[in-house]
Amino acid sequence: MLLEKESAGPLVSMCIPVYNHQKFVERSIRSVINQSYENIELIIIDDGSSDLSRSFIQDLLPLCEQRFVRFTYIAQENQGLSTTLNTALEWSQGKYFSALASDDSILPEKTEFLIQYLESQPDCVAAFGSIYLIDDESRRTSTRIGSGRYSFRDVIMLKAQVPAAAGMLRLDTLRSVGGFNTNTRVEDWDMWLKLTSASKGYLQALPELVAEYRQHAENTLKQLDLMYEHQMKILQAYRECPEYTSAITALECTRFRNIASIRKKEALGNFLKLSCTLGAYKEIRFYQGIIHLFLKW
Repeated sequence: MLLEKESAGPLVSMCIPVYNHQKFVERSIRSVINQSYENIELIIIDDGSSDLSRSFIQDLLPLCEQRFVRFTYIAQENQGLSTTLNTALEWSQGKYFSALASDDSILPEKTEFLIQYLESQPDCVAAFGSIYLIDDESRRTSTRIGSGRYSFRDVIMLKAQVPAAAGMLRLDTLRSVGGFNTNTRVEDWDMWLKLTSASKGYLQALPELVAEYRQHAENTLKQLDLMYEHQMKILQAYRECPEYTSAITALECTRFRNIASIRKKEALGNFLKLSCTLGAYKEIRFYQGIIHLFLKW
């Protein structure tokens, strides 16, 4: 039975997928508990954690049951992030959906702010605030401020800066595109592509700071390799799109820029290949890569 209270505004479904974040998961859950917006349902899914994450979650269950209009906690064997998010979509009953990684957190006004925007913009399929970057000790190190309206072309050309932790999506639209892709590690980018290609809707980035995104230094290089590999696979589904060739070039330029200062030999090969590609000269990331390759040691 839907527990949405009309007087309280539309019901918001929130999900926290948890995997081995014993140090951070309590902070993440409490940030949802502390939202200024009241009409929230929450599902927490532990995806096979081998650390003490489940113990920290258990301690907060009574508070969650008291705070949220609807709440459930699932502890499962490891199934992967996309499958976990799809489980949350099946459970959710709200008008809007938001997922929060168990090492990130959101500011108290995040939900209220994004709901107000989405309610006033029916063609916007997802809205995103801006983020603080934090380290492993939860210290704020910098900010990433976004602003702009992004179409399918912007997303496929890697121009859409929309951090998932700061986002809010329309649940019916999420379901209409089939939920999250279980065959990729860049499920967020894949989702933005599906949302904007399946309708005339757009993604909106807003400058207000609403979330904290944690950067783990030890994962950076590995993540870059995985992102490139999986983004290239996703692009194959859009081979018939007029943007396809330009999107491949944009991805190759991004790869070149990202490795230019740390993998010089590989980056030099990328540079020689891209220098023969006319579209590369339209990409600022190509020139950023040149600077990193030849001027940063």
